[in-house]
Amino acid sequence: MSFFTKWFKKLTEEDEDTTGQETSSASDREPRSSRENAAWSVIPEHRPDTVTLNRHVLLKTLQPPQLEGVIQKLRIQGAEAEGGLHDGQLIAHYRGMTVTAEYIPAPLPNSEAEENAKYNQLWPQAEQEITGYAAQLLVTLRNAPNGLSGHRFLTQAIAALLDGEMNALAVYSAPLLVSRADYLASAELLKEQELPVNLWVFVGLYGGSHGGAAYTHGMADFGSEEFELVDSPRSGNEIFELTFSVVHYAISRNIRFQGGEEVAFGAGRELKLVRSAGVALEGMTVKIEGF
Repeated sequence: MSFFTKWFKKLTEEDEDTTGQETSSASDREPRSSRENAAWSVIPEHRPDTVTLNRHVLLKTLQPPQLEGVIQKLRIQGAEAEGGLHDGQLIAHYRGMTVTAEYIPAPLPNSEAEENAKYNQLWPQAEQEITGYAAQLLVTLRNAPNGLSGHRFLTQAIAALLDGEMNALAVYSAPLLVSRADYLASAELLKEQELPVNLWVFVGLYGGSHGGAAYTHGMADFGSEEFELVDSPRSGNEIFELTFSVVHYAISRNIRFQGGEEVAFGAGRELKLVRSAGVALEGMTVKIEGF
């Protein structure tokens, strides 16, 4: 059993937003008339109290990606999306959410992805393998009712984009980088009603003056404050796994820790969660103490 598999949890109906209605199927080729594509080709404006997410698919060369067939692949995954290609942009609607994918013939500015690559513990070769990438596909999800529903549909959409697209190197969401192969493998877990949290939240490690430390990036997308673990005598691997397990616990149970809670982990071990000013991060964070 892999490290991630043991933390994944089966989704329940309560985890997903079920108030929206699934749309009818449609070909993802360009419709023959403007009247036929008028409905799905419109990108809705942002609705209040909804979640917006962005990801960058890094491409090896300037060759534009093949976006035909993505809608059909989404339906195979179980998302009965409606949409297609309009003015070269992929548009997909599902349960009130919209995903768009736009080709950009240039890398991110200021070597942003390469600079962040070195912090990715799960892909040590990331910086070397993405150096020199030439273009990107900007994938945006709009109007998700909550972080879980949004990440689920976005992950399905990106997996459909990556499937067969050998020009893709990685998926980037600062500072998280995931290789194409690892993204596709983890996205498969959604078919088993499991949560690939490793695609959604970054866990970073660093050494402090009194021990090892960790921080997260991505919990805000789920309506929560970020986690930090500081001054631990444990190894880097132990710190990473413990922090990741708390992240997964919170997301899978839709818990927003406020500080003051105690969480049982392992035989007779309790962790205390304390809300205070961030150490490595700005603002308030939830500290994991007792490890």
